[in-house]
Amino acid sequence: MGTQVTLEMIYDEVKQVNERLSLIEDALEEVFVKGLPKVTVSEEEKDEIKRSIEEMNKGNCVTLEELKSS
Repeated sequence: MGTQVTLEMIYDEVKQVNERLSLIEDALEEVFVKGLPKVTVSEEEKDEIKRSIEEMNKGNCVTLEELKSS
């Protein structure tokens, strides 16, 4: 009959598939990012983005449902 399949053989195959999938994901991300339009962000917008990120990191945020109901 054939070769007996071992757990190690399955693990190696899954690992190889995972590595190939990772390469495909990286390639797709690169294509999508390159396809995005370039924009200019003002200093004021940059500051607002930084403040928003700081607020999110502190846990100061609301859910979409809370926004919809307000």
